[in-house]
Amino acid sequence: MARDITIETCLPDRPDVVWRALTDPEALNEWLMPVVGFAPVVGCRFQLTAKPMPGWDGVVHCEVLEVDEGRLLSYSWQGTRMKRSTTVTWTLTATDDGGTRLCLNHSGFAGVGGAILRVMHRSGWRKFVLRQLPGQLVNQGNRDRTSGSDRTQE
Repeated sequence: MARDITIETCLPDRPDVVWRALTDPEALNEWLMPVVGFAPVVGCRFQLTAKPMPGWDGVVHCEVLEVDEGRLLSYSWQGTRMKRSTTVTWTLTATDDGGTRLCLNHSGFAGVGGAILRVMHRSGWRKFVLRQLPGQLVNQGNRDRTSGSDRTQE
C-alpha cells in the first residue's frame, strides 16, 4: 500500500502565478502557514509554524531539496516530534487553456507511525491545496488588479 499523499488539481492561473504562491513568503503566510526564513534556493533551511496541538509544538523544519523554477519545488518536512523527515514536492504543468495542473506529493511515511502521520497530513493538505491556495490566488489577482500592477509579469 502506497503511503504517499498525492493531490492534483487544475487551477485557472498561469504557472508563474501559482509558482509565486508557492514561493513568496507573504503568500505562504496567507494560505499555508507562517514561514520563517524561506527562499526557493536549494539548501535553504526554513520553518513553518502553526498553532500547537497536543503532541506537536506547531513547528515544521524544512530544507529546500530541489528547485526547477516555475516547474518543481521540493523540500524536506519534519515536525519536531517526527522521527523521520518526509519530502514535499510540488509539480506545476501548464495546461492548454492557460492554467496550471498542480500536483502535490508528500512522501516518506514509513512504518505504523508513518501511516498515522499520513492520515493526519492528508486532510490538512487537501484543505490547503484544494481550498486555501485557490482562495489565495483569487485574492492575489484582486490585489494586483486593484493596485494597478501586474506582478505576474516580473
